[in-house]
Amino acid sequence: MTSLPPALFRRWVHVREEDAAGVRVYRPADRPLPPARGREGIEFRDDGTFADLRPGPTDAPVASVGHWTAPSRTRLNLAYPPGARSTGAPTGYEIVELTPDLLRLRPV
Repeated sequence: MTSLPPALFRRWVHVREEDAAGVRVYRPADRPLPPARGREGIEFRDDGTFADLRPGPTDAPVASVGHWTAPSRTRLNLAYPPGARSTGAPTGYEIVELTPDLLRLRPV
């Protein structure tokens, strides 16, 4: 497995109003964000797991834990648990940009 930048391993919140050209924008969950109802998120963990965070019935995040692999420093392959995601969900991402305050991912 390829080593990934340490900045990736945290909880990220999808800031959909910043998305552009098929690239999803995420900000750290501990940073102030514009108000929005039911934001999605993702948390990458250095043990090879990730938590896919979706709004639950009360808009609080509900996590599905899966596994990631990294064939390169800019590519993540995702494996979701059975029934955790609907058909057509991304099975991977290209890391377009990663800084301590920004994660830009292109679904692949």
